[in-house]
Amino acid sequence: MPGKLKAKIVAGRHLPVMDRASDLTDAFVEVKFGNTTFKTDVYPKSLNPQWNSEWFKFEVDDEDLQDEPLQITVLDHDTYSANDAIGKVYIDIDPLLCSEAATVISGWLPIYDTIHGIRGEINVLVKVDLFNDLNRFRQSSCGLLLFFLPSDVLFPPLSALLCSPYSTSIPRCYRAIMVHGFVEELVVNEDPEYQWIDRIRTPRASNEARQRLLFLMSGELQRKIGLKVLEMGGNAVVGYLQCFDLEGESGLVVRAIGTACTLEKISTFPATATYPSNSSPSKDMKDSPQAAPSTLGCRSTHSSPVHSASSRLSQGFSVSVPTLLFAGMGSGGSAGKEAGPLKALLRQQTQSALEQREYPFFTLTAFPPGFLLHVGGVVSARSVKLLDRIHNPDEPETRDAWWEEIRQEIKSHAKALGCHAVVGYSESTSICEEVCILSASGTAAILGSRFMQDGPLDAEHRFEEVVSPGCGFCHIPYDELNIPFPAQLTYCYCCRHYKVPDVLFTTIDLPTEANVTGKGCLIQARLCRTKKKAQGEGNATAISNLLPFLEYELHTQLMNKLKLRGMNALFGLRIQISVGETMLLGLASATGVYLTQLKLKAHTIRRGSVKTTSSMEKASPLPEGRSRSLRSNRSYSGSSVAVVKMTPLSFIPGAKIIKYLGIINMFFIRETTSLREEGGVSGFLHTFIAEVFAMVRAHVAALGGNAVVSYSMKECVFMENPNKNQAQCLINVSGDAVIFVRESELELTSVQPQSATTQTSNGGEGT
Repeated sequence: MPGKLKAKIVAGRHLPVMDRASDLTDAFVEVKFGNTTFKTDVYPKSLNPQWNSEWFKFEVDDEDLQDEPLQITVLDHDTYSANDAIGKVYIDIDPLLCSEAATVISGWLPIYDTIHGIRGEINVLVKVDLFNDLNRFRQSSCGLLLFFLPSDVLFPPLSALLCSPYSTSIPRCYRAIMVHGFVEELVVNEDPEYQWIDRIRTPRASNEARQRLLFLMSGELQRKIGLKVLEMGGNAVVGYLQCFDLEGESGLVVRAIGTACTLEKISTFPATATYPSNSSPSKDMKDSPQAAPSTLGCRSTHSSPVHSASSRLSQGFSVSVPTLLFAGMGSGGSAGKEAGPLKALLRQQTQSALEQREYPFFTLTAFPPGFLLHVGGVVSARSVKLLDRIHNPDEPETRDAWWEEIRQEIKSHAKALGCHAVVGYSESTSICEEVCILSASGTAAILGSRFMQDGPLDAEHRFEEVVSPGCGFCHIPYDELNIPFPAQLTYCYCCRHYKVPDVLFTTIDLPTEANVTGKGCLIQARLCRTKKKAQGEGNATAISNLLPFLEYELHTQLMNKLKLRGMNALFGLRIQISVGETMLLGLASATGVYLTQLKLKAHTIRRGSVKTTSSMEKASPLPEGRSRSLRSNRSYSGSSVAVVKMTPLSFIPGAKIIKYLGIINMFFIRETTSLREEGGVSGFLHTFIAEVFAMVRAHVAALGGNAVVSYSMKECVFMENPNKNQAQCLINVSGDAVIFVRESELELTSVQPQSATTQTSNGGEGT
């Protein structure tokens, strides 16, 4: 689908001094997209130039719009020598390709240099006009929605699906019509740091080449993931996880996994609500939600799978949906005791659906009530590979085969637990020289058929399914007589009918139907094991022999710490394995709680349980409204980006999200040759991370947003050479740019129209 990209350079401010004679700068700007470059006029002798350039227009295909970032370079003009680089700005165009996101990128963006950091700001305007295209063989996934949040924000409870959306307490802008399943993709390229030309390039040129390649590979990966989702009939990816593998001379690998869904926009706020002003003219919010079209995707009128799927949804909620999720009962145990023709039919449907799906994995960690029927426990798989054994490093076939082995092992572990799906699924790697450790983990589970039934999704069909009790997710899904591991089973404390384990480990969030006694707290286990310094296959063998014992000791530590605190369940379990030349490190983190369903008899409770409860009270998180991650930082150089909130949560306490503007996925490289002068490693990293925060806030504000949710720093690679006073760091940050409104502001806007209506009616009666 062809389109036109337009960019305008307005002004700059707080530029550095580049001409020592006059203490000023002769700045001009290069705007590049693909192979086309435009230049502004030189604004002489000023640190705050006013270019007010014309609109630079690029006629490109939407495939390039998804792959390429808009590159803005600010330079200092020199008459008798080469122009000096001040810094660059990379702008991701993908948020402008979706009708539900922003329409304009406008605002002050920090000018970043990989050697000196932030060096002033530049005011830009960016627009995209897409044309009609009826090509059914196009290679773009324009209009697909990506969400980093692995949460139930997109899954309203049953009451919200059938009743008014105002009954929901958690901000939800969409609802899930279908959950299609697992999608994955990886892209391989040669690392510029290990190319022959890097020996003669300057450090700045080398860093910029690597940074630009990361942007290009990330855009290509998102486009390919989107194409797979469109082929499945979906229009969104939820729980999108993207990782980078720096394999040295073997190449640079970018991987991504997610859960394909079909989403529908829901109206969650009255049309009379007013919204806070933003720093850019984003999409106009004055249209009433009732009049807004429910079609998701790009703004053009071409025929695509996104439009065809959305048009079916807009005709009514009773749309025929095939069976695409995985649910069913185990062959024995507590779940297998439930009888009836309906359960037998659901088991048959689940088995047929399971045979059609290669990987029944879901990257989501939170689900609506009744969606998660039974939890079997944590399943994980690890493998040690040698990078120098890759036959063709430039092709992804070898890496695909590696991950296929890991996923098949995860699938077999879940099947051994009597489960048909894996939720809270994630993948990670740890690389040291030529050794790479592949890790995958998740929670084996049995899912309900609420989002998978054939036929219309209306109220009558919703209540036909036999819903498990609130304690059902704790009931064992495997056969009690054929337990694949030693476990102590007792009857559920709530229903007294089905068996539950004495301890439960999961990688998902705490289900809404769980009954918790007391408060939760952070539980961590740390372990370090030494190994002999070796090379090649000997090193890989030593690591392979240590890994099982390392993971076993981590689980033992978690179990002991859990019992010391008087708790019996872990949620959100994450295990990180790092390998070095002579050491192997393991870190396990989770949230410990005391589940009432797993409660033991009174005489088995230790005497110190009361003291344990008091320690749990002390370990409780900060009260609502006092979260450190939601506090506004100081503004940078007088800019207005301090209003942008940043939180790792998928929601903002005390507020409602009214619009998702797209994902933020940015890459930064910083290098220094004066490490000691900048305060050592600590000062260098603190300064770099503060600059990253400022740039993320600026880009969100330019999209018209005022918050970033599901914020995470996925990659932070640090390299140091203290003998040469040098250091280099690579950081990848991601999140969802949103617009939120405080609930107190919504209450005021809803009260004002009512009072105005009352005054008008009283005035009418008086006349």
